[in-house]
Amino acid sequence: MKKVASITFGCKINQYETSCIVDEFNQAGYEDTDFNNPADVYIINTCTVTNRTDYKSRNAIRKALAQKQINPSVKVVVTGCYSQRKKEEIIALGDVDLIADNNSKSKIFSKLNSGDLIFKDINEQHNFDEISTTRMIDKTRAFIKIQDGCDYYCAYCAIPYARGHSRSSKRENVLKQIKKLIDNGYKEFVLGGINLGLYGVEAGYSLAELLYEIEKIEGVKLIRLSSIEPQLFTDELLEYLKQSKKICHHFHIPLQAGCDELLTKMGRRYTTAQFENTINKLRTIFPDVAIGIDVISGLPGETDELFQKTHLFLTNLDFTYLHVFSYSKRPGTRAEKMKDHVNGKIIKQRSNKLIAISETKLGKYIDYIIKNKIELQGVIEHRKNGYWTALSDHYVRVYINSNENLEKKYLHLTPVSKNDYGIEANIIVRDIK
Repeated sequence: MKKVASITFGCKINQYETSCIVDEFNQAGYEDTDFNNPADVYIINTCTVTNRTDYKSRNAIRKALAQKQINPSVKVVVTGCYSQRKKEEIIALGDVDLIADNNSKSKIFSKLNSGDLIFKDINEQHNFDEISTTRMIDKTRAFIKIQDGCDYYCAYCAIPYARGHSRSSKRENVLKQIKKLIDNGYKEFVLGGINLGLYGVEAGYSLAELLYEIEKIEGVKLIRLSSIEPQLFTDELLEYLKQSKKICHHFHIPLQAGCDELLTKMGRRYTTAQFENTINKLRTIFPDVAIGIDVISGLPGETDELFQKTHLFLTNLDFTYLHVFSYSKRPGTRAEKMKDHVNGKIIKQRSNKLIAISETKLGKYIDYIIKNKIELQGVIEHRKNGYWTALSDHYVRVYINSNENLEKKYLHLTPVSKNDYGIEANIIVRDIK
């Protein structure tokens, strides 16, 4: 039997896309194998969000090409954001069989043996590449890509150049994909997009309208949203959140800088006061909500004074955890040409200070969950170190001590105590369906 191996870098969207690509190979008779093991086809879905992901992508391509030197019949496929922006660099690495642009991933299987090129300028793509899968690779949660591209062009970000203009999956295709995955045992669904809050805008539709329809589908137990820009929590979306019985009490919201000077310089579309107002609106709806925040350390022009503003803003803000990124110079962006780039050692020091804030906030949030016996929900992933574990609807990992086979079970849980990795919990209600 022929084998296909895949490796994915970057965002949840890439994970979904890779699942769709590999699923098509599986349906054609290929068997999955680990990327580091011999295969007939290697698929590398690249990322370009930082210099580090560029390096990791190139390294994976070289490993696949090394297998091709051993066995010349091996096929090597490269796609994703790094290859979209740096196609010539991919070609220079060696005998890659196919480079697919970010809007042509659905064509990879059909074009692999044809010799046809499927690489186009992503900024000329205006239709969503509709791809579908019956399963997720090594996941109990189903990630569904419903939106692609971004029209915001923030100064530091290369993603709009790699993903193109905002475009959305058709409503009926999203609903059909969810129902297909329900039939294959999935109960929790994560909606993803490069700029998720823009879903449907080009068609006069909205994310909130889609969510109302998903909410009605029998078999959907939990709905989780990936990152949403703070200004895109519309009144319509907030009204849906008030009524929903299935939405996870967890939202991830990019801040990037906690001072208005840098927000303006980087082309962000809100102030710190507007950001805090969004957080407060969500807390009014869900007092127990988990709020995750993206923040970038070392943006060009980030002086000690401006960093202290960010540090103070985050210290006083009521949130749960941070994803801290070190600024990485991206070729072709406005920030690349800006003055006053920050020294790498200083960026690391500042990052560590922000991580310390995050650890304190997360510890307090876990204490709050346990003290107030906040009911948690989740789909069990696997057993580890004697405990069954799941990522809860409040984005805190839970651990259940049970001899029963709980894999893929949807459970309601009550928190008991804190451990080194999250919360130990007891079962309240188990899903019998």
